[in-house]
Amino acid sequence: MSRVLCTIAHGPHRALHALTGPALERYARRHGYELVVVHERLTGRPAAWDKVVLLHSLVARHDFVVWIDADALVSGDAPDIAHSLRADRELHLVEHRTARGRVPNTGVLAVRGGAWSSRFLEHVWSQRQFVDDRWWENAAVNHLLGYRHVGSTRRLVPSSWRRRVGQLHHAWNSIPEDSAARPHVWHFPGLPLPVREQELQRVAALA
Repeated sequence: MSRVLCTIAHGPHRALHALTGPALERYARRHGYELVVVHERLTGRPAAWDKVVLLHSLVARHDFVVWIDADALVSGDAPDIAHSLRADRELHLVEHRTARGRVPNTGVLAVRGGAWSSRFLEHVWSQRQFVDDRWWENAAVNHLLGYRHVGSTRRLVPSSWRRRVGQLHHAWNSIPEDSAARPHVWHFPGLPLPVREQELQRVAALA
């Protein structure tokens, strides 16, 4: 099976990747993943959308693709994420329980290669109303999965895509607002970059 682990780090995110990259390399070696790290821009959209382009190219050539954001640190004893997946699902990610309701988070995701994943990512890209949304491609993914903002983020409408999506335990994407007792991946989205760097330095001592 062809398996790849990927991330993107350019501009100021290079400093974050300097902290998270070594752990990502160790994880890839330990569990037999090819590692792909991109340091250049791939689109003319806001940088978060580059993820969609990279993933689309990889699911066309690999059986299994894992994405981890550059501001996320993998713990030293994290198991192979492939062992946490359902056989009848194509895409897996964490759905956080927050004050805003249930919020899927694309900072860590695992997706099987093939036609379904290619189509899904193409539909994510086509959600042009979210190009400049504060959550960018994550907002587009949530929309396709049937989540709508009405007071708080809730699953409100049917979605044929959601039937092929599985949920990961939040240890795979432990964020300050929904932290796991024993994270496999520490993630600090939405914080100022200097704060993210400080937090990554802190948890690197625990990893």
